[in-house]
Amino acid sequence: MDDRFGQIMIENLRRRQCDLAGVEPCKSLESQRERFLSNGWETASAVNMMELYSRLPRAEVSRIEALEFLDELELLEQLMCHYCLCWATRGGSELGLTEITC
Repeated sequence: MDDRFGQIMIENLRRRQCDLAGVEPCKSLESQRERFLSNGWETASAVNMMELYSRLPRAEVSRIEALEFLDELELLEQLMCHYCLCWATRGGSELGLTEITC
């Protein structure tokens, strides 16, 4: 969130009175993981949405891309790199998400 795209995104949301309450302590994937670990979780993982999207099966990507024509792939990539999926576990149970964290 510290790059120019992230700053513009935050400014645009603030102008619409939609502050991202947790944006300050959660500016990177590492800070997202650390947030969970420092609050008692045993494991924590985070992946940006572009990385997740790139690991989807090709058939699923084709299905998604057929839903609506997208001519600004670079913009989509920038946007998806600024959102992430985070999860944490306790008690040694895995969530079965190893295929997106390899």
